[in-house]
Amino acid sequence: MPVTIKANIKEKIIHTKPLNQDDFATFGTVIQNPAPAVIPSSTIKTLPPNAVQANQGTALKYLDVTHMKDYYGSAPSQRVANAVMNMFVCAPRSLLPSHDSNIGGLFPVTILERHPFTTQTFIPLGISPSEQEDVCYLVVVAPSLTPSSVDETLPVPVLSPQTSTNDDNAENLPGRGLPDLNRIQALLANGSQAVTYGAGTWHAPMVVVGKKPIDFVVVQFANGKGIEDCKEAELETTDKDICVAVPKLSRNATWKL
Repeated sequence: MPVTIKANIKEKIIHTKPLNQDDFATFGTVIQNPAPAVIPSSTIKTLPPNAVQANQGTALKYLDVTHMKDYYGSAPSQRVANAVMNMFVCAPRSLLPSHDSNIGGLFPVTILERHPFTTQTFIPLGISPSEQEDVCYLVVVAPSLTPSSVDETLPVPVLSPQTSTNDDNAENLPGRGLPDLNRIQALLANGSQAVTYGAGTWHAPMVVVGKKPIDFVVVQFANGKGIEDCKEAELETTDKDICVAVPKLSRNATWKL
């Protein structure tokens, strides 16, 4: 069952930035070709960083582009998790109209979720970067507040000193707190970018904007125990919702209510 939180924040309109690793580093990993202009060839003399040649010189292999994490070993149920791969076919969201002529529409943020014991990777299929004038997707994230009595029953990883020592990312887990709505961010991604949400990262369910659906392959761990797999936080409805200002796509492709 979702928890309900009050959206008492200073800024009700969240403006987007292009998805990039620097802005997203606190929340996870952006996966994309770091050198799209480099054509794989056995004659390449200088390889891009973190790349090796593969497939008889016809491919470049970029190593460890993201890290999948399974923290279910410290979940209260102790139920073992499995690696799962699902497909989400995400239709474009309807947008509220905006009085700003530079804005294509407003997306109201009404719910955030997190997966406390696992990373979650969204990989878009069949969408090229050149189609970003037709369709793209939003990555809406928020850091966690300091834990309080409101969230004391919510399960999160409790890591042993040995786990923390062996896992460089363990110390960066966001903790038990509810989402900090004053620091919510919205990043605009194109079809050449996949994204991994770090374990416990508060994020909106996938938001596609444009004129056609996007198919995502989603990779994570899960143990089938509802509250350990996913926790939702609903934003209390007010006269003014928190909204993401979606830029106007060049081909006027955004859907509106």
